[in-house]
Formats: sequence, C-alpha cells, structure tokens
Amino acid sequence: MEEAQQKLLDISNEEIFENENDNIEQSGSTNSYISKHKWWYQVAIFTSFSLIGEVVTSLLVNTYYAKGGKSIWLASFVQNAGFPVLLPFLYYASLKNNSQIEVIKGNQEPQICILFLVYVVLGLLLGGVSVFNSVGLKYLQVSTYSLTSTTKLGFTTIFSFFLNAHKFTPSIVNSVVLVTTASIILILHNNESVETSCGKFLLGFFSTIGGSIMYSLVLSLTEFSYRKILKGRKFIDIIEMSIYQTLVASIVILIGLFASGDWKNLIMEIEHYKLGKLSYVVILFFISISCQLNVVASIWLVFKVNSLLSNVLNNLGAPITPIFAVIILHDKIKGLKLLVMFLAFWGFASHIYQQYLNYVKANEELEHNSRDISEVSSS
Repeated sequence: MEEAQQKLLDISNEEIFENENDNIEQSGSTNSYISKHKWWYQVAIFTSFSLIGEVVTSLLVNTYYAKGGKSIWLASFVQNAGFPVLLPFLYYASLKNNSQIEVIKGNQEPQICILFLVYVVLGLLLGGVSVFNSVGLKYLQVSTYSLTSTTKLGFTTIFSFFLNAHKFTPSIVNSVVLVTTASIILILHNNESVETSCGKFLLGFFSTIGGSIMYSLVLSLTEFSYRKILKGRKFIDIIEMSIYQTLVASIVILIGLFASGDWKNLIMEIEHYKLGKLSYVVILFFISISCQLNVVASIWLVFKVNSLLSNVLNNLGAPITPIFAVIILHDKIKGLKLLVMFLAFWGFASHIYQQYLNYVKANEELEHNSRDISEVSSS
C-alpha cells in the first residue's frame, strides 16, 4: 500500500490533469475524440511554430548578409529582441493563473535568487547560441548551415543523459551516428561557392557546431530547471522563461555591439543596403518575431514533453530548410549534400520512433499507476 501511495506522489501534474480530462471525456462529451487527442494537437501546433521560426530565421538572416548586412552583433541581437511581443501574453497568463488549478507535490515557490540565476545562465547561453549561429549563417550557405545544425540531436542526447537521466537506446544511438556521419561528410566535402574561402568555411562550420552545443545545453538545462526548480508549476512559467532568457541574451549582445564599436557602422550599412532602408528594417523585424516564435515553441515542447523530443521536433527544419533555400535563395544542393539530407531525415525518423516507443511505455505505466491508486482509494 505504501508503494502505491508513493507512486501517486510521483505522478506528474500533467498526468493528473490528463486523467481528469479523461474522466470528463467519459461522461459523454461530443468532443471526446478531440479532447483525447488534445495533447497531440498541441504538439503538432507548437512543432509547426518551431519549424516556421527555424526556417524563416535562417532564410532571413542569410538574406540580411547577402544584401549588404555585415554586423554579426546586430544579427545576433535581433534574434532575441522580439521578447516585448510576449508581454501581452504574460499579462493574460498572469490573469488566468489566478484561477488555474495547480496540483503540486508540496512544493514552495522557487526563491527569486534561484530563478534569477536560472534565467541569467540560460540567457547567457542563448546569447552565445545567437552569435555562433550568426557567424555560421554569414559564412555558410543556408543548406550547409541547416544540415550542420542537425548535430544538436547528438549533443542534446549526451546532455540529457547526464542532466535528465534520459537513456541511450538503439534508436537514439542510431540517430546520433547518422547525424554525426552527415556532419563529417559536410566538412570533408566542401562544395561552397568560390567566394567562400576554406578558412571562412571552417569558421562558419565550427561556429555552427558551437551554436549546436550551446543550444543543446540550453534545452537540457531548461528541462532540468523545470523538473527540479519550477517542478511543473504553471503555464505562465513558459512565457516568463521565454521573456527573461531572451532579455538577458539581448542585454549581453547589446553590450558586445557597443563594446566592439560595431554600432558605428550601422548607419552606413542602412544607407548602402541593396534592398533599401525599409526592407532592412522589415527583415530585422521579422527575424526577431520568427526567433521569438521558435523560442516559445521550443520551451513549450520541453515543458510538455522533454528536451530530447523538443530538439527533434525543433530541428525537423534542418533537413527542410535546404529545400526552401534552393527555391528562394537558389542554393545549390548536389553530390554528397543530398546524401547528407537523407541521413538527416533518417536520423530524425529514428529519434521520433524512439519517442513513440517511450510514449507507449509511459501510457502503460500510467494505467498501471491508476489501478494502484484505485486500490489505495478502495482500501
């Protein structure tokens, strides 16, 4: 009996909410099918947001550079400066939170200093991700950059193993091997344009790898902080984490912009931009919006699922972006790069299959726990 009671305490908030929703569905609701699959619909919606954010950001940052933009610091800054658009959502979420049901395992509110430290650390890492990615997009074709960024899968697997106790399985190992092989092929088969020297290619390639490492760490630490510090408290945490970590990243990058003296060249850059001043501003604006969309979607997926699946779904845009790059930016994909795309798709499919197996196993365990709870209640 004590073991069953302990299992009851170990069930997460979301599982309890899902059980409550299931009971409501069984009462004869005409929307039972939709309610039953609500979680999947939400995952699909936020995955779409993440893909749109990833693809649009990559294309727009590359366009910024291709049409006369030169500032790595500015390109990095606008990737985080879109957080003010979330303030109305934060206000709305704070109102809803007052009437929202919370099922908390005896947790107290996290201390302000601990939350501050979490947001600062994540913000610093996110700022580094933006700078590394900006360098990668400056010196690589969008297709090469996107395919190189698939290494996030491997790094997230490693960090999640140590921080969040995720297990290595044959499917996960297969996925890591595939994306690692794809990256090795890319660096050995450099078919970038003649305008890109070998030195710039290597700088862009390893900067993208660095951004992948830091972004994987951000996702894994986000899951760790959610499970161990926030402990599954409220929906508002998603909005707050999105705002505060991008605010910190924006401040850090802004300091770098002024400390480097790069800000002195911005007026001249605007004046000589090939597409005109208005297009310059519009491109930077939509970079900030698309990035913020990606950040919110990624954090939601981490909170509702885990950092591994969040990274898998978030990086589905990596093998998809080259297709848009060919259509819109006229990137050239030939030779071994096609093989790399195939390996990337295969790696993602392997990862998604493993997450499906995890989902099935979790449902079976949840049903088992529910039976134990029923036995405890009846005794």
